Amino acid sequence: MIPYKYIVFDFDGTLVDSRAVFIRLYNELAAKHGYTPMTPENLEHLRTLSIPERCKYLNVPMYRIPFLVATVMRKYRHSLSEISFNPGVKEMLQTLSGNNIPFAVLSSNSKANIEQFFSLHGIECPDIFCSRSIFGKHMLLNKFLRIKNLKPAEILYVGDELRDIIACRKSGVEAAWVNWGYDHEKAIENNKPDHVFHDPSDLLAIAMPAIV
Repeated sequence: MIPYKYIVFDFDGTLVDSRAVFIRLYNELAAKHGYTPMTPENLEHLRTLSIPERCKYLNVPMYRIPFLVATVMRKYRHSLSEISFNPGVKEMLQTLSGNNIPFAVLSSNSKANIEQFFSLHGIECPDIFCSRSIFGKHMLLNKFLRIKNLKPAEILYVGDELRDIIACRKSGVEAAWVNWGYDHEKAIENNKPDHVFHDPSDLLAIAMPAIV
């Protein structure tokens, strides 16, 4: 018996490796506005911090976040050729599709960016839900549940950040955290997810126990 009716994914960090693009685009804005740049020396430390803590470290006012996100997303679409699936992710999505397990993407990236990326890589993802609010993912989860007429227990959300876990807790959805994404394990040590995945195959073992 398959335990979930839908597997729902975060996009950046979880499905795709877009870290270098985000760092480059952020540093362009940092140089323009006088923020602290991200460097190889401070990146690992930043991964252990919450978003408010990162903003304080980088000297980025929290009220500027919506503007920065909108600006980065506009430039992101011109860098899609630099972005790739994380190792094993494309094959994992193909396995889900091949076994008729639907998946969706919920992200603070733009729908146009995500659709174009999937198209470039020959993967079909009919359900993409997006919001520009980096702290509003629980509302996006609730919208998804309502539109799909699903109960919280019928989906698994897979993300790579502390805010993903917090959103799941607010919506009553099981949370899986992947260790290859943006946040370091230290960032989630006080907010443990239901599952920790070290490889995309770990998801298949949970989502398809009778098949894998």
